[in-house]
Amino acid sequence: MDVITEIVGNINQFGDNTFQKDPVLLTSDQRTSPHMIISSEEGRNLRISLPRGEELDDGDILLIDAKVLVIVNAAPENLFIVQPNSSIDWAIAGFQLGNLHRPVRFTDDAMLTPVDPMVADILSKLDISYSQKKIPFSGRRVGAWGVHSHEH
Repeated sequence: MDVITEIVGNINQFGDNTFQKDPVLLTSDQRTSPHMIISSEEGRNLRISLPRGEELDDGDILLIDAKVLVIVNAAPENLFIVQPNSSIDWAIAGFQLGNLHRPVRFTDDAMLTPVDPMVADILSKLDISYSQKKIPFSGRRVGAWGVHSHEH
């Protein structure tokens, strides 16, 4: 079993298209766990043991084996896509989600957060636009200490 202690890179920066891809489908909870045992679609067994605080992102390359890349794919999850109509509504929605300690990912035009009846109730009462969709929970993360990112 291969032990993964660091992320090799990200497919978005990988220039060689001759490699085959062997995906590993992971939920957001799995991607935030630094230690786990997983299997790729092609049956490769991997033990993940990343440094404390390191998280996997969609497209991260875990292993280069011969001419095969083992790549993290973000699994589709039931999410709210929050798309406020004004800057004040963006601030209110962000405050409410933070106040509820809800996980959030930011895209260019929306905030993504897992489906939760309490969130739906609050957003509806505040008349903040949102929809529900099953998509990967990925985007920019921001923690209490700032933006999370890892360089490869």
